[in-house]
Amino acid sequence: MKTLMKMKYYFGAFMMGVLLLSSCDDSETESPALTISAVTATGVDIKTGEAVTIDLNGAASAADVPPMATFEITFDRALDAASVSASGFTLSSANSSATVSAVAAGSVVTLETSEELVRGTTYSLTVAATVTAEDGGVFTSVSRSFITAGRAPAVIPQEANMVVYVPFDGVVVDEAGHTVLNDDVSFAEDRFGNFGASGDFNGTTNFVGIEYAADMNNANTTVSYWMKLPTSAAYTEHIGSTETGVTQYVTFCIGGNNGTYHEFNRFTCCDLGFDIDVLKYVTNHLNSGNASTFAASFIEMKNEGNPGGEKVVEANNVEWLREQTGEWVHIVTSWDTSGRRKAFYINGVPSTVFELGASDEYALDDLVIDTEGIDADATNNKNLYLGTGVPFWATLEGGAVKPFRGGKAFAFKGQMDDFRMFSVALTDAEVKTLYDSEKP
Repeated sequence: MKTLMKMKYYFGAFMMGVLLLSSCDDSETESPALTISAVTATGVDIKTGEAVTIDLNGAASAADVPPMATFEITFDRALDAASVSASGFTLSSANSSATVSAVAAGSVVTLETSEELVRGTTYSLTVAATVTAEDGGVFTSVSRSFITAGRAPAVIPQEANMVVYVPFDGVVVDEAGHTVLNDDVSFAEDRFGNFGASGDFNGTTNFVGIEYAADMNNANTTVSYWMKLPTSAAYTEHIGSTETGVTQYVTFCIGGNNGTYHEFNRFTCCDLGFDIDVLKYVTNHLNSGNASTFAASFIEMKNEGNPGGEKVVEANNVEWLREQTGEWVHIVTSWDTSGRRKAFYINGVPSTVFELGASDEYALDDLVIDTEGIDADATNNKNLYLGTGVPFWATLEGGAVKPFRGGKAFAFKGQMDDFRMFSVALTDAEVKTLYDSEKP
């Protein structure tokens, strides 16, 4: 009996030892957890145009990450390539998710996005727990947050009624979908200091052309853009006065002189005896009255050409244009057909406002551009042009601008950014909101 008990005891001890040995063997062969050792984003710095690499693996959120970047995630050892797919990596903000591709090579996963990330926005880069090491080590999901470089998208009043938008972010495109006919313009630093993010016009030959569409031709209209004139000396050389230099230039036009346009003038006033600065906002529209002169009505800083109405707002600064040289300024004009109100704003503030009186001469029952009249003129066309007075002040020859009025191109010299056109007349409050949202 004692012998049997001893045998049972020794057998039990043996099995315990086997179990312990087995347990020790399992712990020795189990792979440690997979971890991340580095995360970086590499792209072009939007302020300098130079390549930059940002560390995303720090304790705090990284800032100024290039909106178009390649992300590299380095793990502590080689990965099981079969466990790596795009679905295991998400790149998202509060309002959107970016489409990414993922390629594994050794211990590194490279992520690329299909389009630029939204600027000035917080993103999270999340790696799922599906990624595993080549030796079987498992991974616990982690996230890294960062903020893209640049400014966040502006809040645009009446954005649903915006029919043209040219942002000039290193390429000429109308985000409203109209065809670009000509993109011969250089790019320069914008008002936020971002590299190559505003259109730079030389004052002679380059311009932007956008193909005309019916949605550009509306009874109510607002035009908004930012511009930066050259420094004072270059401005005087380009604009001059009635005695010297180019006396005017056009920042935009639809249908040339027979449509609508902004024409900036600096001329010597015969009554005052000194130069005054003027913005003509010409609106060549159909009307049911007898007024051919309505086509020449315009808004300016002095009371010139007021067509049968009351100027209810006037900021009487005759040198406002010269005072803006070397600085970004926000220009808005609007036409409200129901109120017969034509307004001009500088930096969000009403500077000149006409309220036209109803009369037979100015009976504006069909306030749209007279496109039939434009089409009847073989030298004209309805297209939208930015930066030049094509086609009324100049002709296109071999893709270049050839001036014909006194040999001058009447072209804009300076920078332009965020050109917008709306099919509604923005209110004073909406213009101020737009300015506050877009200002640097």
